[in-house]
Amino acid sequence: MKTTIYLFTILLALAACKGKKNAAANKEKPNVETTAKEMTDAEREAAIIEQMKNEKLPNEGEDYYEMVEKEISANAIARIQRTPCFGRCPIYTITVYEDGGVEYFGKKFAAREGLWGSLLSPGQVKKLMDFANEIGYFEMENVYDQQSVTDVPSTITSLRNEEGLKTVVDRFNAPEELIRFEKFFDSLFEGLEWIPIGDEE
Repeated sequence: MKTTIYLFTILLALAACKGKKNAAANKEKPNVETTAKEMTDAEREAAIIEQMKNEKLPNEGEDYYEMVEKEISANAIARIQRTPCFGRCPIYTITVYEDGGVEYFGKKFAAREGLWGSLLSPGQVKKLMDFANEIGYFEMENVYDQQSVTDVPSTITSLRNEEGLKTVVDRFNAPEELIRFEKFFDSLFEGLEWIPIGDEE
């Protein structure tokens, strides 16, 4: 009989301890549902806005600008580049050097693919520089872009004068004068004789 009473007492003690532990654990765990309900609509909206501020949008225009400034050759005096889009936008880069030599690298959907060479006359180079000065190219913004706009190609032009290199990225909402300049830049290479100068992967 004594043994039975002893065992019954131990079982009661163990049950009491287990109950206390469960109560403590439940007290430590936050009630997620209650916390969510306690947030007002205004607080929830403020939290979303704060999160959006911390999320960095892609800045394609600035990335292109930095890329060209780093990679353009020191003896290049002019360059035009057209970048990809999700469609069939022509992708190519044309670089004009101090001696009038021209290097054309076509990737996809361009008039020609691969690496080609040609020559511009001093008069043609002067026309390009005169056009640039006429439209105020060297005073333009470095980048015309809108980060929220997607799936648009960029046109990147660079010119070097006595003050140094100027690069302008036209991705979105560029002035009409810049667009006219880009078209004129491209037109200089129409009718040139092109010679393949090697393969580039």
